[in-house]
Amino acid sequence: MKLFIFGLFLSFNVYSNIEHFSINSNRSLYIIDGDSVSLQMRIAGIDTPEIKQKCRKSANQMIDCGQLSKHYLQKLLKNLPGKINIQPMGVDHYQRILVRVYKGDTNIGRLMVESGMAFSYQDTYRQEEESAKRQKLGFWGFDTPPIEPYKWRKLNN
Repeated sequence: MKLFIFGLFLSFNVYSNIEHFSINSNRSLYIIDGDSVSLQMRIAGIDTPEIKQKCRKSANQMIDCGQLSKHYLQKLLKNLPGKINIQPMGVDHYQRILVRVYKGDTNIGRLMVESGMAFSYQDTYRQEEESAKRQKLGFWGFDTPPIEPYKWRKLNN
């Protein structure tokens, strides 16, 4: 984890098109100890089911699609070859840093959508989402795929 954080800050300096950005919320900044902070980031262009957001994998099996997406992201970041590169894109309305994440040459956000483990946010990866739906990849092959996370959040907040 420490290596990931170090790589994150190195990536900010090396790959960033944004010279300076600021966050105006303590919600996005976590103080770990006297010399360590952690920033909450959001992968730009995708939206995944929320933790505890259920979907029906089969007629008799409900699962947590948020956990499924989370574990898939962890698997990608662990198993794909190459180094993790994080490119800051901006700050969203929740004061999270928007980033593109790459593992080697692989755009992780795009791959999450292509694999049926994330929704395209707006039209960023719309073609990839439609392709995953047609091929019934990831949660698109379930008996009842999850509803769009923004709709789920409205119903559950």
